[in-house]
This record gives sequence, C-alpha cells and structure tokens, in this order.
Amino acid sequence: MWFENKKTGLKWNITDKFHIDRLKNNSDYEVVVEKTETKPKSVATTKPKATTTKK
Repeated sequence: MWFENKKTGLKWNITDKFHIDRLKNNSDYEVVVEKTETKPKSVATTKPKATTTKK
C-alpha cells in the first residue's frame, strides 16, 4: 500500500500490515490512491498495398 508523507511529499510502498496500520493512524501520512493507468488504444492503420506495374 502506498503512503505519502504530507510534510516531505515522499511516497512509500509499505507492505508490513502493522506498519500500514500505524501509518493509517498517523496524521502526517495519507494513503495514495492508486490510479489505474489505461493505455490508449492503438488506432489500426492500414498500409497501402504495394503495386507492381508490368513493363
């Protein structure tokens, strides 16, 4: 779970359950809401077919 220190702006990834509980009760830290990043959908482009001319 990610926490941000309000005074310094540093973000920490905390994995220990007891440490998470302590930080949740500490007013100097706030939980960072994880944003789900969505990749932009790629636009399908069609390439023109190569044409050959007979001579």
